[in-house]
Amino acid sequence: MTHYHWSVPKKIGFRFSFIFILSIILIMNNGAYPFFNIINKPLLYVMHDFTPWFAKNILQYNYDYSIVTNGSGDTSYDWITLLIIFVWAVIGTIIWSLADRNRRTYDACYYWLTTFTRYYIAFMLINYGVIKLCHAQMPPPGLNRLMEPLHEFSPMGLAWTYFGYSKSYNIFVGIVEILAGLLLFRKTMVLGALITMTVSINIMTTNYFFDVPVKIIATTLFTLSLFLLLPHSKALYKFFILGKSIRIKTSNRITFKKRWKNKMATGIKIAAIGIFAFQQVNSIFTRQKLIDHYYKKSPLYGIYLIESGDRKEGLTLNDWKYIVFEYEEYVTVRDEYYKKEKITPAIDAKAKTISLNNHTFNYSILDNGDIILSNKSSDLREDVKFIKQNPADFELMQQNFNWIQEYPRNR
Repeated sequence: MTHYHWSVPKKIGFRFSFIFILSIILIMNNGAYPFFNIINKPLLYVMHDFTPWFAKNILQYNYDYSIVTNGSGDTSYDWITLLIIFVWAVIGTIIWSLADRNRRTYDACYYWLTTFTRYYIAFMLINYGVIKLCHAQMPPPGLNRLMEPLHEFSPMGLAWTYFGYSKSYNIFVGIVEILAGLLLFRKTMVLGALITMTVSINIMTTNYFFDVPVKIIATTLFTLSLFLLLPHSKALYKFFILGKSIRIKTSNRITFKKRWKNKMATGIKIAAIGIFAFQQVNSIFTRQKLIDHYYKKSPLYGIYLIESGDRKEGLTLNDWKYIVFEYEEYVTVRDEYYKKEKITPAIDAKAKTISLNNHTFNYSILDNGDIILSNKSSDLREDVKFIKQNPADFELMQQNFNWIQEYPRNR
């Protein structure tokens, strides 16, 4: 680490970066640091009150103030919070520059800022990478997805289905994101930042162009990766553009005068990485339990073509054409015009009964998977047959990896 006199623009730029980046990490941590939610919880409570006040009284901007960060990271609350952080960083930079104008360098502060930044990016991307290894972030297309025509997909749903189709692709991307762990070590920091910059470009552009509401976080990861590479920009330019050999300078570790402080710093690093690693392993099993619980398959799991004989008399199921039993919570039906409707039937697997359109049917499952329903609650007996469809027959599920392809199968 050098100790020359920093220029005025460099000092101002650092002061802004220091306040802005640490504020982002504090307020928009997104579960990056282990147990960090305990530390920043009081600050988040303050922001939950201040952000709506700032929007209403300063910006004159009204939105649903009950909506904070949820499955979307790009809510009005998030964007206004980001603006508040930016304004706070500008004001803080002005005050800091006036109060500390004679400071020669900020080497020690820069070291700790890059350390927090490295860990923030690494933990964030490793977390996403582990989820992809489990094929849990972008799951494979389920029965309802397979039955959806293209025009029913949202841009995000299309992207999620595209990425989720291939488990191998998810594992590959997951491994690349886990390589962000190179940022945890000073000697491999530049290589790690190059990887995370490339990965975050892919994430960022996907979020932008497929309208995935995690644009702020993705852009933050990309920007922070560039921030880490900034001191090495000249060397990287010589290597990648001019083709010259270079030597990457590794930042020196800040050491304390007292030995016990250095040991404590090492202990904190080992503990942080160890706890984070334990959390990731534990999250794999926890996530699988949640998936098994909340996405429990229906006892009648499958896609069925409805055959009800004379449809003019069989009014119980209206003009339904297909019915899809995927999860226990709800069932999807499609009429003869392929219009989709979600219903919540009551299925009693022990009594072999199912309630559809306020009518109770007895059902039996044939050896080939078809289901026979009988309705004896009305004067007119109604028998309905659900003919089970095989998802493996769908075009999307037939194409596997092939080394040799005489013709493209683009359908």
